[in-house]
Amino acid sequence: MKHLRSLIFLFAANTISGFAQGITMLSIPWFLIQTPNGNFKNAAMVAGVTLASLFWSMYAGTLIDKYNRKHIFQNLTGVDACILLGISVYGFMTGSVPFILICTVYTATIFTYNVHYPNLYAFVQELFEPQYYARVNSAIEIQGQTTNFIGMMVGGILLDGPPPVEWWPMWLDFEPWTLHEIFLLDGSTYVLGFLLISMIPYRPARDKKIDQGSVVSRIAQGFAYLKENKPIFIFGITTHVLFFSLLVIIQVAMPVYVNDYLQKGAFILSSFKGFYAIGAVTAGLLGLSVFVSRYNLIRQIMVLLAIAGAMYFLLFLTKSIFLTLFGAFLVGICNAGVRILRITYLVRIVPNRVIGRVNSFLGVVNVMMRAGFIAFMTIPFFSAEGNGTHIIYAFGLLAAILWISVGVMAWWFGRFDHSFANG
Repeated sequence: MKHLRSLIFLFAANTISGFAQGITMLSIPWFLIQTPNGNFKNAAMVAGVTLASLFWSMYAGTLIDKYNRKHIFQNLTGVDACILLGISVYGFMTGSVPFILICTVYTATIFTYNVHYPNLYAFVQELFEPQYYARVNSAIEIQGQTTNFIGMMVGGILLDGPPPVEWWPMWLDFEPWTLHEIFLLDGSTYVLGFLLISMIPYRPARDKKIDQGSVVSRIAQGFAYLKENKPIFIFGITTHVLFFSLLVIIQVAMPVYVNDYLQKGAFILSSFKGFYAIGAVTAGLLGLSVFVSRYNLIRQIMVLLAIAGAMYFLLFLTKSIFLTLFGAFLVGICNAGVRILRITYLVRIVPNRVIGRVNSFLGVVNVMMRAGFIAFMTIPFFSAEGNGTHIIYAFGLLAAILWISVGVMAWWFGRFDHSFANG
């Protein structure tokens, strides 16, 4: 493979980025729910940032097509480093970090994430020969899940102190870190990432084709196509609900579930996300392409959605750490499987000339659903002081949403194009 040096530095920089994002995405929600009125603050923050990220994500695609992709990476890591280090210094000077600055860090992390992976895959396309795309992208997926999990685990341990497990060595005992100390570590990793990215040999492609149409125009065209092809619209919406539900759980519900319902520490929360990542990696390593080529894709998706819904319902009914972690692993497999099967079906049936517009519209719908559900969780029933145990009803609602989606798919099953759903 040519560009071996590029591959090494790209993977090193992506490892640093995944680690940093993992620390932030666990530390901030866990810190907030420990504060007065924290459940409301966390849900409101995530809902607001999710809604804002809708408009940013649509604009981000034009940035990736228009500008030097290496410079985009450098600018993202540079800005994140400045924000985190600056807020960390403020925290050291004052002894605390106010809510508005915590929101700033969370927003910067989400906005960076929304550009990072689309830009990364476009970067890979420029750096490597076509025959290596699949292998490099698969390695990036596995690496991203793994380093993100490690970052979450480190963030959880730093916030809570050594985990309550027998195998933890006594000589590694330490006092829990403050949030601004964690931001200092996080910002330092971004500085290292910036340096690694600068070492990647890179020459921009000269044949980029930039879509000059407005964002509103692209979304409208996607809606027009789906309006004329209702089975595809139904398929696109119903198969997206697992991704929607999973983000709600990871960003809002699970921190409250672990803290208020299970009454455990951040180590269990990071373990949940770790087992989910292991499940997703397992699905990738198992090679779901075997099933794609042999069985009806729509039936497989329905089964995976039903299984994920069952796991959510078990978390609603029980109070078991084992089932929580096992459920995370199984949902990780289900989500990875649905993503692979869903995109396989869509690229087979939707013409290439409109696939981007279709995905744009479906993405908008998904973000609106997610923001709406998270905003719903700010009501006093979920977010008021002392009501943290009510979070189990959110899991019950999400289980019902997945099962309803399966029912809708079963109702429309005969109208789906099965010539594209079979291998």
